[in-house]
Amino acid sequence: MKGITSILGMVLCFVAIFGGIVILGGNLGDFLNIPSFLMVIIPTIGSMLASFPLQVLAKVPSHFKIIMGKEHNPKDYIEQIVLLAQKARREGLLALENEQVDDTIMQYALRMLVDGREEADIRASLDESLNGIKERHLEAVSVYEKAGAFAPAYGMCGTVVSLINMLMALDFSDPSAINKLGANMSAALITTLYGTMLANIIFLPLAGKLKVFHKKEMFCKTMICNGILALHSGVNPQNIRDYLVEQLDTEAKGLFEGIGGGN
Repeated sequence: MKGITSILGMVLCFVAIFGGIVILGGNLGDFLNIPSFLMVIIPTIGSMLASFPLQVLAKVPSHFKIIMGKEHNPKDYIEQIVLLAQKARREGLLALENEQVDDTIMQYALRMLVDGREEADIRASLDESLNGIKERHLEAVSVYEKAGAFAPAYGMCGTVVSLINMLMALDFSDPSAINKLGANMSAALITTLYGTMLANIIFLPLAGKLKVFHKKEMFCKTMICNGILALHSGVNPQNIRDYLVEQLDTEAKGLFEGIGGGN
């Protein structure tokens, strides 16, 4: 599953940080502070609610399905388009009317083909659909980029609040209070640690992973559109296959070694 690297990377980060604490002689219990964590996570959530419509944030669970789900493989789409082109060449475009395809944009394109729409019209409609997909993807990425910016800021804010409270309560006439100065200051810095960890272990890596998946999916969908338009123009199925394979990089082209085409 494509999401295993995300989980593995996050686990590795947490293990390295907390393992480092132990190795350097620290006590993990000193780094667990619920009020400090809440001082970071609750304002971060609040700022996210203020920054995005609720319907955008409600899609967050679906983002994890994307990360953990099946990866888009251009090989599968090319083979499917070539089979469709072969069938259209034998039986005509109307034979594609009842074809069942999983990809929504391919399904949309086939419906326009069967309806007999002009190529320019089909191209414009597909471009509009691709732009809509791009906007939704970038909107999802921006959710985690914003969270990655808010969390460290609120971590620093929590540290400032804790330091202010500590200094306000400091009594230099009380030796015991002075002796606790180091412990209190270290506790004040925990919110900064939490904010930094949330941003750099969770939010920003998720944004980066979604960007990668966005590029892969947009490549596949653009390739689908190009293939369907070539099919509409009556291009030979083998030439369609060669044209689409040529769009792949060198590594992806290796997937097609030994795969035969057909007319």
